[in-house]
Order: sequence, then C-alpha cells, then structure tokens
Amino acid sequence: MFTLPLSLNTFKGQYISYWNYIMAASMIFTLPALGIYAFFNRYFVEGVTFTGGKG
Repeated sequence: MFTLPLSLNTFKGQYISYWNYIMAASMIFTLPALGIYAFFNRYFVEGVTFTGGKG
C-alpha cells in the first residue's frame, strides 16, 4: 500500500530508471483529476463568477 508518488518511485532503480513506465503511470494517475475537473468545470466557473465581487 503506497501513495501514488511512492509507487512511481518503484520504477526507479539504482542504476537504471524505467522512464517509459514512470511517464505512463503519471498519465494514468493524472486522468482521474482531469476527469473530475472536466465534469465539474461549469460549477467551478459559476463559483468564480458568483464570488467575483462588485462590478
């Protein structure tokens, strides 16, 4: 049971690093955050415009 950055560190060895695996895992770890942002984008924009202040 590791956190995401620690599990990425398992692809890094003492003499060799598997950069292709590290980059692929980084993309997979980023996809849920991008999906949540894409789904709730309209609520983020509404919140920003609602609290925009006077004008």
